Amino acid sequence: ERAMKYDFSTPYGYIRTALIVRGDREDIASFEDLAGKRTANSISSTYMLLAESYGATAMGVDTLDETLAMVLSGRADATLNAEVSFYVHPDANLKVVALTDEASQVAMPIRKEADSASLLAAVNQAIDELRAEGELTRISEKYFGKDITAGE
Repeated sequence: ERAMKYDFSTPYGYIRTALIVRGDREDIASFEDLAGKRTANSISSTYMLLAESYGATAMGVDTLDETLAMVLSGRADATLNAEVSFYVHPDANLKVVALTDEASQVAMPIRKEADSASLLAAVNQAIDELRAEGELTRISEKYFGKDITAGE
């Protein structure tokens, strides 16, 4: 539906869904291990639906901080979320035990209009230059501690 209204730039990031558990958990190592477990996920999110598809009982919460607090306190066994959610909490007693194979592409939307082609071309050129200069990698590593720009 979005593609009908927007053109999208060249992707500048790739984000997978992460299965996150407390750092001392050993019984959950894959998505399949979620059967019969409790997850904390944003209400009605695709993460909640994915957890339920693996047999978890998903508890809905409003914020990422709530999901992580529930995992840390043991009120939830795990959470599924964007891997970058984990990377921005490097000091938390959490670990990623699995990532989805498929990544979501992060791109800039540009509303389709009669004169938007030149803007899209300029944005794509800027992304290409930032990637070639290594700036996309530097920004990613600065804020996430990992390069999420490398592609699938």
